[in-house]
Amino acid sequence: MTISITDSEWDELVPESFDTSALLRAVDAVDVLRDDLNNSEDGRPPQLCTDLLKLHQLAMAVFNEGPRSQVADLFEFAVDLEDQVHGLMTSLEQVQETLSRLTVLYPESLS
Repeated sequence: MTISITDSEWDELVPESFDTSALLRAVDAVDVLRDDLNNSEDGRPPQLCTDLLKLHQLAMAVFNEGPRSQVADLFEFAVDLEDQVHGLMTSLEQVQETLSRLTVLYPESLS
């Protein structure tokens, strides 16, 4: 059984309705994520994991052991990581927005 879309649905799938080069930009965004989230060549976990573990260590020291000397380090490092994660989220949002612009065109007759 072949599923086909209606003529009016087909007429909606014109070049003006979706910029296919946006998918290539989404690939570029994923490449940014790969750089930050891939394991290193020697098999070590991504730097973000290592940094989160370091942040945990600092947080344990500050919140559980109470030395004031590490409070500034904790929050400066947390802000740096938050900025890094924000950049990753921006890349993911670009991918998600591209996919949403495509899936909104999903012909009803195919669902």
